[in-house]
Amino acid sequence: MESSGVRAFSGWAGGARAAVSLTFDDAPPSQLDHAIPAMDRRGLRASFYVNPGPGSRFAGAIERWREAHARGHEIGNHTVLHPCSGSFPWIQPDRALELWSLDDIERDVLAARQYLESLVPGIGAVSFAYPCGQTFVGRGAGRQSYVPVIARHFSVARGLGESANDPAMCDLHCLSAWMVQGVTADALIEMLQPSVELGHWAIYCFHGVGGDHIAVTADAFAGLVDYLADRSDEVWTDTVQAVGGCLKRDE
Repeated sequence: MESSGVRAFSGWAGGARAAVSLTFDDAPPSQLDHAIPAMDRRGLRASFYVNPGPGSRFAGAIERWREAHARGHEIGNHTVLHPCSGSFPWIQPDRALELWSLDDIERDVLAARQYLESLVPGIGAVSFAYPCGQTFVGRGAGRQSYVPVIARHFSVARGLGESANDPAMCDLHCLSAWMVQGVTADALIEMLQPSVELGHWAIYCFHGVGGDHIAVTADAFAGLVDYLADRSDEVWTDTVQAVGGCLKRDE
């Protein structure tokens, strides 16, 4: 008998053994300059999580982002203010999750949605990514998860973690993803192998590609892209919203 909470998984798209999503945070220029061209050359689609407020670097390059969206890339919600723990030295008190409430995070997320819908007409349903991979507001006895807030507004959301996602068990509103930095193409490919063997959904989290912060080289990224494109019959590579939608149908 199937236990409560186990998803009746019916298999990955196209009969693939496993799934992969390439995801990117914060919209630095190198994603437009290096990551998107590498994927477009091989026909892969990815998810880009942006902070779309006035004066943001996303808004400043909006024509290029609209073109990426038109080619099938997902432009996802990453909040307006990018709130994280105030323990990070670059987070000011007005963006410190320890000082936020559930209402604060909901307002910010919904404001980001409004900006995205204005900046990218016809954007449709998108997924969410937790800034810094952190899913709480408050501290001590008042600390609360804001995953339920996100679950009310999104069908899929990406967090961070150390594992791939078991399609029968994973939380679609707090998916695990590997944040990668300074690794080679071989290392990126090696990370994937257990997921392929197990039939799981591996999610990579990139920031800079060939430049900017928390970066991998353009060559390392291109090596992973080539590997995935050459094995498209075995590994389904698509956006978080698309892969998550496959699992949502099985619930």
